[in-house]
Amino acid sequence: MPTKTRRIRTYGCTSINIRDGGRFARIIDDQIRTHPGEPLIIAINGHQPWLGEILSTRMEDYWQQISNLNRELQFSSTVQFPEQASDRNRHAPWTFLVNQINVSEVYYWSLDHSAPVPPDDGIIDIRRARLRVGVWFCAHNACKIDRRISTTLIFTRPDDLAELVVREHLFNALQKDKDLDQPREDEEGICWTFSRLHWLLTDWQNVIREVNARLEEAEINSFHRQYPVKYRTRTMHNEMARIYELKEEIRFHVRSFRKLQKLKGEVPKHEQNDSLWDDIDDTVEDLDQFEESLNTLRERFNNLLVLEFNIQSSDQSENSAFLSRIATLFIPMSFLTGLWGITTNDWETLWFAYAAVTVFAISVAFLLIYPPMKRHWQRVHYRLDLHRIVLKPRDFTMLGAELPDNVDVPSGRATHGRRKSQQVGDAEWMKGRSSLRSRVD
Repeated sequence: MPTKTRRIRTYGCTSINIRDGGRFARIIDDQIRTHPGEPLIIAINGHQPWLGEILSTRMEDYWQQISNLNRELQFSSTVQFPEQASDRNRHAPWTFLVNQINVSEVYYWSLDHSAPVPPDDGIIDIRRARLRVGVWFCAHNACKIDRRISTTLIFTRPDDLAELVVREHLFNALQKDKDLDQPREDEEGICWTFSRLHWLLTDWQNVIREVNARLEEAEINSFHRQYPVKYRTRTMHNEMARIYELKEEIRFHVRSFRKLQKLKGEVPKHEQNDSLWDDIDDTVEDLDQFEESLNTLRERFNNLLVLEFNIQSSDQSENSAFLSRIATLFIPMSFLTGLWGITTNDWETLWFAYAAVTVFAISVAFLLIYPPMKRHWQRVHYRLDLHRIVLKPRDFTMLGAELPDNVDVPSGRATHGRRKSQQVGDAEWMKGRSSLRSRVD
């Protein structure tokens, strides 16, 4: 259970049980007495039924909300938008439950640890890319020692990755944040907490790069056809299913930040100029762009999947055509066999050999001559030659020009004034452009 402060001793980490309520209270007292007025952040890794008794030694009786949040984090897969526990109380606690998304290996690489070995099929379950985080936040009245202290409880699941990230990354990053100890109201504080955890733990750009790398791998496997088509199509179906899961996660992040954007109108006007609100607006725009990138990657996977089916259908058509050619050779022979097999026929057997050799030679000649003749006839009558378009400079507008060279501007007295005004306008535009360039230089 790490607790966060700002100065020399940045945080402490300890394991507690049901008998350690007094020790937990002394840790909180020492932190607050040593660093008065600074925010208190407590990270709790796991869930125990007696945790409320430990927290109640120095926290107000909000354990019903805290317990529900922690239980939902540990034993369900749902998420929760940032919301206030009560609309009537001005300083009621805020809570949210979010899945932080990143490439699963990045969590380990960032902390100089070896990443787990991926499964044999190369597809990592999206649950390994999720880092579930629950936050209970109260800017006032939460800490019994000092009612003015902003208190934040961060809940994670009891796994090694979550404990590693909280202990070696999260607290160090928060300590270096220059905006950590700024006084904030409830609305601004929950926005800051949600956005900071998002920027520290989630990186959609990494996720897009990973999906793009898997798309390139699928394209290479499809081009070289090194694996069976069932394996390739199943892999692409799994990748598309994962993209849909990622889209659900990114939609939740977008809706959460847009909900936080609405809180700007509830803070005092002198606090609305905080750079935090600009950062939230930029994050919403970035998330929209990442969602479009996921849509593009999904379409490319879908196109590649359709291409696989088309290639497979083409291969089957070629195999059918090959079998048809083989049948063309032996159908006449079968006819002759049936003809000579009639019981009322008393022809000489030697005539069958002559007829069989002749018919077989005609069939082979037909198979060798007919396909080239058909292709030649199609080229003559349908003109299947490839036509390439050659770009011409006169069809395009050159740099600094108004129109391409192929535009025929009418000449004459009626257009003289118009052309003159256009020249004057061009001169003014070039003058403004030159002055702008000088200012930029």
